[in-house]
Amino acid sequence: MSDEERVTALLDGALDAAEREEVERLLEGRPDLRAQLEEERALREGLRALPAPEPRPGFEARMRASLRADRRPSRLRFLLPLAAALFLVAWLRGVPSFVAFEVARDHSKCFSKSTVPAKVWSDDPAVVAAWFEKQGTRMPLLPEGAAHLTLVGARYCPLGDRSAAHVYYAGKQGRLSLFVVPGPVRVASTYDREVWGRHVHFLQTAGATVALVSEEPEIVNAFSREFARSVAAAR
Repeated sequence: MSDEERVTALLDGALDAAEREEVERLLEGRPDLRAQLEEERALREGLRALPAPEPRPGFEARMRASLRADRRPSRLRFLLPLAAALFLVAWLRGVPSFVAFEVARDHSKCFSKSTVPAKVWSDDPAVVAAWFEKQGTRMPLLPEGAAHLTLVGARYCPLGDRSAAHVYYAGKQGRLSLFVVPGPVRVASTYDREVWGRHVHFLQTAGATVALVSEEPEIVNAFSREFARSVAAAR
């Protein structure tokens, strides 16, 4: 088990007393692991604070009727809680605050490494976009950079039950993550949120949901403006 996994296990209460003491000692000399601990703790608190999803009218009645109508009720007894769990996952993946926690956490995780874990390295937006599109992800027009940050590279990163295109920008002034999030995110046009000291901004462009994440709001605003200029120039 890696150090990062042991931190998660500590929060999950999955360690015995000796293992807990070992991880707590490890945390004293590892600021990156302490940051992970705080971020995962905040994520859990944020999830607990989310409002409970409301199923569609008649959902439970229809499911119970379906179970009663089946001739093998003992084998299908698990279907109702399973269906409810699947409904919860589908509902959460479109909640902006939940997705904001996910992208802020992944931004922090990737940039906490000495070298970002890119799979394609290039400062050319066309090269990065072509790499994603070859694998089936349609990309919006990617900026070369903004706010003195330049394109570094990209890869796919897991966000819950899906993978998002994660594009890295960095420079002496800071860093920024650009995510192209697949599937629905329930934002009308734009969305802003502060998560663990990171500024998260969603925007809709070219039929895609784009999430911009940085520690500096000015950097996020600069990239948002760059996107607007790119879209206007392409029309």
